Amino acid sequence: MVKENSNKRLVLSAFVFLLWIIFCWQGFVTVVNVWWGNEIFNHGFFILPGVIYLIYLKRSALLAQPFETSWLSLFFIVPTVLLYVVGVAGDVQLFMHAATFALFPLLVWMLIGTRAALTIFFPLCFTLFSVPVGEQLIPYLQEIAADGSVWLLKLTGVPLFRSGLYIEIPQGRFLVAEACSGVSFFIASVVIGSLYSYLNFRSAKRRIIFVFISLIFPIVANVIRVYGIILIAYWTDMEYAAGADHLIYGWFFFALVILFLLGIGELMRESGVEWESAPQQPSSVWKVNLFPIVSVIALLVASKVWVNTIRHVAPAHASASYSYYKAGESCESGEIALGPIFNNPSETRKSFRLLNGGCMVTVYEAWFSGVDNELISDLNRPYDQQKWSLVSTSVQSVYSEGLNSNLPVYTVTTPNGKEAKYTLWYEIGEHVFSSKVDAKLYETMNALMGHREAGKLVIIALPVHENIDQAIMDFQ
Repeated sequence: MVKENSNKRLVLSAFVFLLWIIFCWQGFVTVVNVWWGNEIFNHGFFILPGVIYLIYLKRSALLAQPFETSWLSLFFIVPTVLLYVVGVAGDVQLFMHAATFALFPLLVWMLIGTRAALTIFFPLCFTLFSVPVGEQLIPYLQEIAADGSVWLLKLTGVPLFRSGLYIEIPQGRFLVAEACSGVSFFIASVVIGSLYSYLNFRSAKRRIIFVFISLIFPIVANVIRVYGIILIAYWTDMEYAAGADHLIYGWFFFALVILFLLGIGELMRESGVEWESAPQQPSSVWKVNLFPIVSVIALLVASKVWVNTIRHVAPAHASASYSYYKAGESCESGEIALGPIFNNPSETRKSFRLLNGGCMVTVYEAWFSGVDNELISDLNRPYDQQKWSLVSTSVQSVYSEGLNSNLPVYTVTTPNGKEAKYTLWYEIGEHVFSSKVDAKLYETMNALMGHREAGKLVIIALPVHENIDQAIMDFQ
């Protein structure tokens, strides 16, 4: 009888996790695309197998605990499911991915109870490293790498000129590009550092210190890497550390960083500590409370129906935004060639505006119907990052017909020192937004209520000495 009840509980648990996979299918598909297509997150393929292995290592202590379904977990499962629905509605992949991999440990907690879940607390939390997050740190890491390397170069007497993320020495010019941000080093270091601290330390203090080291160490190491590459180029008159050389050096340096990090861990490692306690007598107790399980099943089924409804809502007035385009003077003198990159837009248009007697204003417009494209997306970039580098950001109040807002103003520069500035805003139906967050929230709320609208992204670029207010009024 005990074995029969145990089998029924295992079948019930398997059914719950099958529902999890079905409910989060869109999250799984998109996250695998990210893991496969972005080398920064290739480690994502190994996280869930690693979690299962870590749980297996703790099997003796886990099976010694009484299993009891937890109703307390519902207070966390419900908002997590809603987060996933919001992610689908707003096409916010971060929300979808975070909810997908947060649901796994929460469902385990619900099925086995608090005491048993605490036994495998780290493996369950380790699941969250599956979420491909961290690219948002790239601009900050680029700035840190540029600032730190420039400081070290000046300290060692290397003459240089810096403009944004461009660093120029007498022998040549370097760009601290996204690949030089060290974000891959940073994420890998945090994952490896967290795993190492769990497997090798018992003291909470040592674990916290080592994780902190794994956060700081790759940032400092990347500054030294960028500095070393430029210094080698300076010493060798660009014979070395130019072209693809610095990428090759980067991978060797990355391996060295990980070895140093593990070396620090070995120095901190506690002696005479057994990783796993002796096998304990398995417990045959598994108290099943059907209320949490039935509630979760009903929640996942109802939310799946809601998600399918949201996904199949067609955009209303898909071409409405096209009518907002206002033709103006066309000429190509004085063009600010930002070269924006739009991800699969429905339509794009570039035009020029007269300002102070010349065509000094370049206007880029991109329409997004919401069918196989997205207005608010990190894949839509306002300038070509291979040709321009961000120097500064400011905010300017603009009051004109149809646009009363505080607009962001970005100053960018080219490798040869040419500077320009641009501003942008979003138009969704009859609404205008200067904030990407506000526009995304508006789109998400509409989608949750079963309504979608087409949108347009407007970018206005002009020389740094020209007046943005005047340019916008001419555009309006």
